[in-house]
This record gives sequence, structure tokens and C-alpha cells, in this order.
Amino acid sequence: MSAKYLAGFVAICGLAVAGLDYHQQAKASENGLNMKGYLDSVSSRVGLADSLDEAEARVSKPQEPAAQKPNEDRGKLVCITVGTSKRCSSSG
Repeated sequence: MSAKYLAGFVAICGLAVAGLDYHQQAKASENGLNMKGYLDSVSSRVGLADSLDEAEARVSKPQEPAAQKPNEDRGKLVCITVGTSKRCSSSG
């Protein structure tokens, strides 16, 4: 009987870890994450992907805008961080 309880405990722990990981990956993705996207991200993180470039292309990461030098004609560059995104615009 204890083997059945241990197997059940391991299965429940595995589901909890998978659920938390899915939640973290979906939160990090800007577009949301469907089941296929999640399985692709897991396979790339575990090392089952064919190459590193292909694995990075599969995982959706938020893009930070490139920092720009302020133009003297336009004024100062103002950057605002919203969540995990950084938005920059010139003022003036």
C-alpha cells in the first residue's frame, strides 16, 4: 500500500511543479502561452531541441526597446517601465 501512496504523492507533486512552471512561462510571455508553446519551451530548456538558435526562436521573450540617444532638437529621452516592458519616448 505504501508504494501506491508514494506513486500518488510523486504524481501530485509533478503536476504541481508543472502547473507552477506553466504559470511562470505564461506570465513571462507577452502573447500568452498555449500548450504547444509550453511543450516547446520545456523541450528547449531541457535540451531536447535540435539547436540553441532554434530553441531560442521557439521561446517567446519580451523585447526591450533599444535605448536611443536623445536628439538635441527633440529634447530628453524619457523611459517608463511597465511590468517587464520598458517604453522610451522623447519629450519636448
